[in-house]
Amino acid sequence: MSTSPVSSPISVTAPQSTLTGSGTYSSDLQAAVTRAVSIASLPMQLLQADQNQATSQATELGQLNSLFSSLQTSLQSVASGTSNGALAVSSSDTSVGQASLSGNALPGTYTVDVLNAGSESSAISSAPLTPITDPTTQSISQSTSFTLTVGTQTYTIHPSGQNLNALASAINSSGAPAQAVVVNLGSPTAPDYRLVVQSTSLGNNAIQLNDGTNNLLNVLATGTSGSYTIDGQPPAGITTNSSNVTIASGLNVTLGGQTGTTTVTVSASLSSVSNALSTLVTAFNSAVTELQKNHGQNGGALTGDSTVLSMDQVLSQIGTYTGSGGSITNLTQLGVEFTDQGTLTFDPSVIAGLSPSQITDAVSFLGSPTTGGFLQYATNSLNGITDPIAGVIATESQSLQNQVNTDQTQINNDQAQITQLQANLQAQMAQADALIATLQQQNTFLQGLFQYATSNNPDVASAG
Repeated sequence: MSTSPVSSPISVTAPQSTLTGSGTYSSDLQAAVTRAVSIASLPMQLLQADQNQATSQATELGQLNSLFSSLQTSLQSVASGTSNGALAVSSSDTSVGQASLSGNALPGTYTVDVLNAGSESSAISSAPLTPITDPTTQSISQSTSFTLTVGTQTYTIHPSGQNLNALASAINSSGAPAQAVVVNLGSPTAPDYRLVVQSTSLGNNAIQLNDGTNNLLNVLATGTSGSYTIDGQPPAGITTNSSNVTIASGLNVTLGGQTGTTTVTVSASLSSVSNALSTLVTAFNSAVTELQKNHGQNGGALTGDSTVLSMDQVLSQIGTYTGSGGSITNLTQLGVEFTDQGTLTFDPSVIAGLSPSQITDAVSFLGSPTTGGFLQYATNSLNGITDPIAGVIATESQSLQNQVNTDQTQINNDQAQITQLQANLQAQMAQADALIATLQQQNTFLQGLFQYATSNNPDVASAG
């Protein structure tokens, strides 16, 4: 989940100007203009400071949104751990069969005896008169359309190019129950590339590739069906043409290609839940740590913001959630506890020590994101924070964006007014400077005239 970032504010500076006059007081007049413009720019600078604060707050909200989203992801991991009823499955001999869960299987032990592992059918392209030495430029046929037969089904093959690699790739992407590869039956210095097609199911499935005129494949191996028993039943075995078989509701075994016996054990286990809870605690603590940066006298950008309080409350409520019924009613009974710093700790040995009945109660307590329990409560609580439309973070981010936009509009208006003020003052000061300069020139002329008169008229000098 993410929120749209707040647009960065436009940098604002007070207009600068220089009065270039010839009067003695030009610099004083310029100082007066600069001071007037600076005073008029103060409200605009306050607006810019407000913009910068809003941007910092939006940045911090984005960081918190990322951390809370990670916490939601960890909840999904916990949910995955309970999706099969918190069961674990193992196989004593994976070369015979690999067990896996596909649903809520019943705990127990199953003995699977593979009587025949079965095999897949395969076919290989005939040796051409001239061996194919480069599968990227040569092929077993120059046809652009082929018909592939696997068992009783046919598939139309259209290679992207007239070469052996393209033909194999087209077979693999055709949806046919077969896998094609290109192999070199020759030596490194005298290659002989062939096309091999193998069925993906067990049993005798005829495989052929026709280019419209000729059949291009020869039988390489005839497949056989597999057979197995479950706890000795039925004695003659169950025949299968699939390497993946269902031996009980929600419990599958993939035949490993070897005959023999493997013991499949299904048991109650919260091992995956334990790992997920450890991740959840880490994500929880990261969110708490970031929120704590926005508290106190020297707190971060969101100090004093109600959004921080809302997030604090959500985390506290998630950590102290209490369910009803059964022997497990809170996270403490699963090894999750609060510290004095408001973070969580996790002790995996608590889960490891639960009895089968307690594991069942733990699964009930945890619930799922959609059907109830801790997971639904925590998921809904976090959605109230991170929902991209109505969540606390999205709402606050939009409010900050509106604030930035409003400030920018006012800044633009103030900038225009200040620019006009500056122009007016410059014009007035230029006139004043010109007048002063004229007066100074007249004064200089009169002084010079007086000095000239006194220096050439002794009577005026003696009178002085």
